Amino acid sequence: MKILYFITKSNWGGAQRHVFDLAVAMKEKGHDVAVALGGDGTLRLKLEAAGIYTHAITTLRRDISTGKDINSLKEIISIIRHRRPDILHVHSPKAAGLGSVAGRLLRVKSIIQTVHGWPFNEDRPIHQRLTIVFFSWLTMLFCHTTILLSEREYGQALNFPWVKEKLKLIPLGIKTPTFLSVDGAKQSIAKHIAMNIPDFNKKIIIGTIVELHPNKGLSYLINAFSLVVMEYPQATLIIIGGGQDQATMHMLIKEKKLEQSVFLAGYMDQAAEFLKAFTIFVLPSLKEGLPYAILEAGSASLPVVATTVGGIPEIIEDMKSGLLVQSKNIRELAHAISFMIEHPDERRRYGATLKEKVLRYFPVERMVKEVEELYLKEEIKPSHV
Repeated sequence: MKILYFITKSNWGGAQRHVFDLAVAMKEKGHDVAVALGGDGTLRLKLEAAGIYTHAITTLRRDISTGKDINSLKEIISIIRHRRPDILHVHSPKAAGLGSVAGRLLRVKSIIQTVHGWPFNEDRPIHQRLTIVFFSWLTMLFCHTTILLSEREYGQALNFPWVKEKLKLIPLGIKTPTFLSVDGAKQSIAKHIAMNIPDFNKKIIIGTIVELHPNKGLSYLINAFSLVVMEYPQATLIIIGGGQDQATMHMLIKEKKLEQSVFLAGYMDQAAEFLKAFTIFVLPSLKEGLPYAILEAGSASLPVVATTVGGIPEIIEDMKSGLLVQSKNIRELAHAISFMIEHPDERRRYGATLKEKVLRYFPVERMVKEVEELYLKEEIKPSHV
């Protein structure tokens, strides 16, 4: 079977990790796999290292640009003509929109999109959200199947007319990362942020692995942490990841006088390896699908504080396998982090319970099996609309 994946950005976030995991797994199963993507980022490097053909579309960007979008559409049409895929699997709104149009024009037998968090759930003006709702619906109509990662977003999709039979719920799955030991992870992180080991070992490490993007709610986390550190001066916040908000976060840290307590560690390859350096994991997102970061933190038996957005409550049960707070609520977030600091027994219980759930319900083998079954089902169908 010939499979072409298409995604807008080539950085390393949740959607890109999903494409990588699927592409590698399908190649190992003997399928002919290629990936079209915007730019020459980390995803492309990892795919090529895994022996997977990639095609970078230099004009493809997340933001709307009529001229560049038309050029991107022409290029994906050219790629599809060249690759002649049985399955065109599109990820992220821009790639899904352009890819589904190109796929229809060229009569690709099966066009599948995976939704990594509905974009209309983002904090935008109402007119923008209504426009995004319309184009999200249009993309679902153009695609033959839409995969949702969480029950919440599957439920939202059911509200759209004429798409019910096109919807499929396939939650994420992960392969348990290889973790460094607690001491090894602490030494690596301490060296990375230029802190000596004895001082680092005295800290309570609150950490996150996240793209520095407005959707991730990091400004709320930093503001909440400014309250936490007043009560617990030994607390330290480490943010692993890069992105467009890096300069903004640096300014906020300086404004709050947190230079000795909050560290932007930047992008770190195989970041999950270092999770055991953390005492508590926090994900303050404003919008999510089903985040890999929490699944990885759970695999490391970490206690998690997270917001109630997207599919997060489908992973974490409040006060049983972690703490859930409302997004944008700085005081509630600060209180939850403080509670975790104060209650080490609860931390251990939450971490153990979350690990058990991740291992039972979110294995990568289940995800790959369900996606491949969908591909095979789509391939044997007659040409459909």
